[in-house]
Amino acid sequence: FFKIFIYMMDNKTEENIFENMTREEKEVLLEANTKREWESYGQWLKRKEFLLKMLNYHKEHNLQIDVEKFCKMGHMYYNVKYLSCSYNSEVLEEMKKYEQS
Repeated sequence: FFKIFIYMMDNKTEENIFENMTREEKEVLLEANTKREWESYGQWLKRKEFLLKMLNYHKEHNLQIDVEKFCKMGHMYYNVKYLSCSYNSEVLEEMKKYEQS
């Protein structure tokens, strides 16, 4: 449901969606919708897509939404995809799980 671009909705629909969201969900959406100065437009869209998939995964599995973890995972995703950084296998497996969801 987060794959809908919020700017394309009418005000009533947008209000209804935000009304039913937790503070943490809103913070994750803010993070996902914030393009960093070092990201190209395409890189930002990929990081945003990753964060939205991660958010959907957490909601579908009734998992706690830790905003700090989402922010870190978004930056690590960028680092792996665009800077060739490596992390331990647990982190990479978790990223893969969200990417494939």
